[in-house]
Amino acid sequence: MDCSKLAENGTPELGMEFNSEEDAYKFYNKYAFKMGFSVRKDYLNKDKDGVTTSRRYSCCKEGVKRKYEGDVMPKRTRAPTKTGCGAKMVIVLFRGTMKYRVHDLVLEHNHELHIAQCAHMMPSQRKVSVAQGFQAEISEDAGLSLKQSHELMGTEAGGMGNVGYTRDDLKRYLRTRRERSLKYGEAGSMLNYFQEQTLENPSFFHAVQLDCEEQITNIFWADAGMLIDYNFFGDVVTFDTTYKTNKEYRPLGVFVGFNQHRQIVIFGAALMYDETIDSFK
Repeated sequence: MDCSKLAENGTPELGMEFNSEEDAYKFYNKYAFKMGFSVRKDYLNKDKDGVTTSRRYSCCKEGVKRKYEGDVMPKRTRAPTKTGCGAKMVIVLFRGTMKYRVHDLVLEHNHELHIAQCAHMMPSQRKVSVAQGFQAEISEDAGLSLKQSHELMGTEAGGMGNVGYTRDDLKRYLRTRRERSLKYGEAGSMLNYFQEQTLENPSFFHAVQLDCEEQITNIFWADAGMLIDYNFFGDVVTFDTTYKTNKEYRPLGVFVGFNQHRQIVIFGAALMYDETIDSFK
C-alpha cells in the first residue's frame, strides 16, 4: 500500500509502505493518539552500513513488571504500568524500493485506553516545542526555577493541562541544552589542546566549570603572554561577551586592557556554554 493513502485511512494495515523510519513512527504515533495509547520504540536492526533494516513500535504497556527479589519488601511500591500488552507494528526495509513496509501488526490491547481529553499528555505525545524551549531557556537565564518556569507557561496556556508536557520533560530539555551546544568531540579536542599547551609552557592556565551533573558549562584559559601582560597592565580590565564569532553562536568572553602604547592586549578568554549569573560571577 502506498503511503499516499495513509491520510484516507488512519488505521495501520499490513503492507503499508513508508519512505522512512521516522514517517512510520509519526503515522503510528498519530494513530496511537487517536486511539488513546502511548508508543514505545522497541528493538531495531541495522546493517553494516548503519541503515535500519527493521524496527518494532510497541504499546508502552508491553511487557510485565519484574517481581521484587530482595529480602525486605519496600514500604512503597509503584502501581503496575505494564500489562503484557501485545499491540505492535513492525516495519522491514525492502531493498528493491528502499521503503519500509509493515511486516507484522497487532491492533488489540489488553488494557483500558486513555480518553481523548488526556491523550495529549501520554509519553509519546508530550513534546517541548521550539517556541516553548526558547522561552524555557530565557526563563532559566533570568534566574527562574524549573517550577516557576513551568507554572509561568501553564498560566500563559490557560492551565497546566494545556502546556503539553510535564515538568520532568522540561527538566530533560534543559539538561540536554548544553549537550546540544557542546558537540561530540569538541570538549575533548579543546582539553587535549590545553594539555599540550601546558606541557610546552607550565605557565599556561585553564579552568573548566562543571555543573551539578558534571557537564561542562564554561571554559577559561590564559597563556603565559596573557598573564605577563596582566601583571603589567591589569589596572583596568574589561570583560566583553559580544564576540559571537564561532559557528554555534556561543559567546566568547574576552578580558581586555591597554598597554603603554594604547594597544589592546588580551588577559584571558572564556567560552560560555551556560550564560547564567553564577557563571558570570
